[in-house]
Amino acid sequence: MRRFLLAAALALGCALPASAADPEEAAIVGQIERFFGAMRAQDAATIKTVLLDDTTFSAQRSGPEGFKLSRIPGKDFADRVSGQKGLDERMWDPTVMRRGPIAMVWAPYEFRLDGKTTHCGIDVFDMVKVEGTWRIAHLMWTQEPDACAELKAKRKTP
Repeated sequence: MRRFLLAAALALGCALPASAADPEEAAIVGQIERFFGAMRAQDAATIKTVLLDDTTFSAQRSGPEGFKLSRIPGKDFADRVSGQKGLDERMWDPTVMRRGPIAMVWAPYEFRLDGKTTHCGIDVFDMVKVEGTWRIAHLMWTQEPDACAELKAKRKTP
């Protein structure tokens, strides 16, 4: 019986997402989810509280001639979101790598506009812990209109 309980406890521990086992990872992922929620709510003020003052965003957009890089200051992005209805970005299976006050999160995502999927891709968040709070230092992503089936097929969580 003791072996069974030990095996069950180990199996449960392996089945839990890393963020559930590590409060710091949960806080990091929570800030990213807060960022996405603020996008959906068109809440520029909340987005700005999740970003560092000099955060930049870098997008690699897929097109007929390959990927094209564009960059924007995070504050400008936040200001643009305040007038955009119907934005909905959702990530899954985030991989969090952390050491002390720095972290990186890699996650596939799906982006919808007015309920319609426009593209999927990979988000990469560089996070830093400042005064006890995790904040986004840099965000980069791929924007791939044809990648949704491939990325969703590899999904580990429903």
